[in-house]
Amino acid sequence: MIKATAYAGAAVIAALYGAPGFANADTITDYEVINAPAMKAAKAPRAVLTEITQTSNYTVAVGDYGVVLYREPGQSDWQQADMPTSVLFTSVDFVDADHGWAAGHHGVIAATNDGGKTWQLQLDGFEFTELQKAHFQIVVDELTEELEQLDGSNVEREDELAFELDNATYLLDMAFVAEEEGPTKPFLDIRAVNRDVIFAVGAYGTLVRSRDGGENWEILDERLANLDGFHLNALTSDEQYVYIAGEGGQIFRSADMGDSWDLLDSPYYGSFFGLHIDTQNRLWVAGLRGNIFVSDDQGDSFNQIKLPDNVNINSVVDAPSGGVYLVGNAGVIGWVDAAGNIKQMTHSSGAALTDLVAHGDGRLTVVGQRGVLEITDFESSAQTQE
Repeated sequence: MIKATAYAGAAVIAALYGAPGFANADTITDYEVINAPAMKAAKAPRAVLTEITQTSNYTVAVGDYGVVLYREPGQSDWQQADMPTSVLFTSVDFVDADHGWAAGHHGVIAATNDGGKTWQLQLDGFEFTELQKAHFQIVVDELTEELEQLDGSNVEREDELAFELDNATYLLDMAFVAEEEGPTKPFLDIRAVNRDVIFAVGAYGTLVRSRDGGENWEILDERLANLDGFHLNALTSDEQYVYIAGEGGQIFRSADMGDSWDLLDSPYYGSFFGLHIDTQNRLWVAGLRGNIFVSDDQGDSFNQIKLPDNVNINSVVDAPSGGVYLVGNAGVIGWVDAAGNIKQMTHSSGAALTDLVAHGDGRLTVVGQRGVLEITDFESSAQTQE
C-alpha cells in the first residue's frame, strides 16, 4: 500500500469538497485537522483512498480528509462514516466484524467497535510526542546509569552501551524537536494481532504497540536495528510472528509480540510497501520497481516474482480462487495463482492503485488515486506472462 500520497492534489480536493455543501467551508490549517471532524461529501468515494478491507459485515475503505467509507455486502452504494478527525488515513485493520483500527498522519490512531460506522480517537500527534519524550528520557537515564556503573573491565559492553546511549539521546532530541515543530510524524500501517495487541509503524523508524486494545500505547523504536531511522511502511502477522518492512529493504521479525526483533537478510535494498501472509502461510513482500518476493520459511529465504511491468507494488492480498493479487502504480493489477502462473492487467485510468478486496464472484474493488474503482472483467482483461 502506498504510504506517501503526494498525488492528493488540487483536482482531488475539488472533486471532494467541490460537492454541494462545501462551497463555503472554512479552510482547515496546520494541526487543526487532528480535531476537526471529517466533513460529509457526496463525492467521498472519489477522494484519494489508501487502503480497503473486508469483514463479514462491511467493506471498509480509508483515505484523505478523514474519509472512511463502508458498504454492506451485495450493495453498490457507499456510506461515509462518522470520523472525529480530518487527517489522511493510511491504513485500516479489523480483528473481527466489529472491532477495527485506522492509522494516519499527524500521529493519529482511531478505533471502531461497530464495524466502521463510527470512530473514536485513541492517539494523536500531541499525545504521541509526549509518549516519545517520556519514553526516551527513561531509556537515556537507564543507559547512563548502567554505563556509569561499569568499571572498565568490559570494554565491549561499554562500547555497546555508549552506542545505544548516543542513539537514545538522538531520539530524545528528536522528540523535543517534534514538540517545537508540531506533530508531523505519520503512521503508515496498523496491524491488529488480536483484540488487545495492536502495532502501528510510521515515518523515521516509528513503532508503537498497545496491549490493551488501544487504550494505552508504548514506544518500541529502539528495539529495532534501524539506526538510520528508515521509514517503516508495512506490518503483518501470523500465529507465530509479527513482521515489519520498510525503506532500505528492511524486514524485521518478532517471535515475542514485539519485545524483541530480528533483522532478516533482505533480498532487495530498496523500499518495501506491501507485506502479506497468504493462505498457505507464505510471506510476501513487495515494493519499488516491481520488486516482489515470497518466502516459504517465514522470511529466512526468498524467491523473486516478476510481473510484466516493473512498477511500484503497493499491496498484496489473497485471491479467493487461490494465490494473491498485487496492485501498484500506473493502474497495474497482477495475479499470481496457486500454481505460480502470472497474469496482469492495466486499468484504463493509469492511476496509482494502493489496495483491493477480491469478492467471491470475481469482482475486484480497488482503491487509490482515483478513489473507488470497480473491476468486473479482470480475467478477460488480464494477459498471461509468457
